[in-house]
Amino acid sequence: MRRLLVLLPAALVCAPAHAAGYYFSDVGARSFSRGGAYVAGVSDLMALWYNPAALTRLPDGMMTLDVAAVSQRVEFDRKDYPGEGKDGADLITEPVENKAPAYVIPHLAVSHSLGLPNTMFALGFYPPYAPDLSYDADGAQRYTLTDTQVIQTFAGLTAAHEFANWVSVGAGVSWNYLYVEQELAISLWTQTETENPDYDVFFALDAQDKFAVGWNVGVLVEPPKGRWAVGASMMAPTKFDATGTMSADFTQNYYNELGLIESDRSEDDEVHLDVTMPLILKAGALVRPTDKLEFEVAAVWEGWSVIDEIVVTDVNLHVDTTELVSPTGVDITDDVILPAGYQDSISLRVGGEWDVHKRVTVRAGGMMEGSAIPAETMSVGLVDGQKWGYGLGGTIKAHKRLDIDLGWFQSFLPEQTIENSQVKQIVVDPFTGEFVDGRVVGDGVLASHINILGGGINYYFGKDAKIKDR
Repeated sequence: MRRLLVLLPAALVCAPAHAAGYYFSDVGARSFSRGGAYVAGVSDLMALWYNPAALTRLPDGMMTLDVAAVSQRVEFDRKDYPGEGKDGADLITEPVENKAPAYVIPHLAVSHSLGLPNTMFALGFYPPYAPDLSYDADGAQRYTLTDTQVIQTFAGLTAAHEFANWVSVGAGVSWNYLYVEQELAISLWTQTETENPDYDVFFALDAQDKFAVGWNVGVLVEPPKGRWAVGASMMAPTKFDATGTMSADFTQNYYNELGLIESDRSEDDEVHLDVTMPLILKAGALVRPTDKLEFEVAAVWEGWSVIDEIVVTDVNLHVDTTELVSPTGVDITDDVILPAGYQDSISLRVGGEWDVHKRVTVRAGGMMEGSAIPAETMSVGLVDGQKWGYGLGGTIKAHKRLDIDLGWFQSFLPEQTIENSQVKQIVVDPFTGEFVDGRVVGDGVLASHINILGGGINYYFGKDAKIKDR
């Protein structure tokens, strides 16, 4: 019975993404409008995420409010198995797709020099993007995922200082929060119907880490009124120790109806899971052929190989059964270890912006990115792969002290056929408690794309209401 839980730790960190691994595109309407090429050319308070040194480019006194609606379309057509369905019939499954609506994610930040020359301080709330995922409870994907909500946030203080009027250095520290709610199904094994919904048990996980510390640093080299700039930043790994509850619902299970399982629900009040989000390195270089036009080329490296395995500790789940199964019931107490084997990824971005009018700026960009997740461990709960994306957007200078941003981003994971999946159905013999390998449930055809529509306002409340380099 101990391996009943083997999918749950994987589910905890399944914040599906179209950046590599668990992250979507980078945050902010201006940034994703440029395809993520926004390391040397940051012009709003999303510098907190991209490059803290770029805060020195901002006016003395600025507030950014940015809101984006994030949605992910996932389509999965699971492989069919001849003669392995009910009573020897063919097991033919219908394609499934994510039915969750777009998820709205806000960002808010404020900056000021506090009277110190060539220095800027900023305080902000800037969560990465992630969508909701929801599938039919009786769909072909139910042994991997039925429903999830994942929230990860960053909030903290950043400071930057400009030296000799052309080199800036910045650093920030953040309070990070992680919340996960996840549901999936396991099967209580029978000799004839391994995928009959009557034998399903739905497991749920609700876990959070209320306080994890993160930090980042950055540098920006930009001559006064120059035609070029280069920037780089590093975001340190963030370690989460999530604590929560794990439960199993037997109310609709055949063996519960027979009375062999006496618990309608079983719950563990405290489990722990350690997850480390990776080191991220960003670098970018921009040129300005004219005062009104700039182009940037950027690269981002993410060290996802830090996640080699996922471990759940302090497991203590008790299942009440009749004496026919076990006189004392079943206790699950061992640590659960899930091999992951993720890999580092790199993305290339190209983008820019053009001041077509003194009050209108337009932006565009594109990106290509590798996968952090091997195909054999990919599923509807974590979709990754070689991908490309584009962004479009712009800014209207509604007033000397007010800019209005609008941006659109899409990224596409080309349709891929998975043939050697390691994602298997969890099957447990209800009489012996022994784990039995179910059939592979990850083989099939998988495709996905991301849509992000966002907007924001930048309000300048200081004496200088212009970006310094313009």
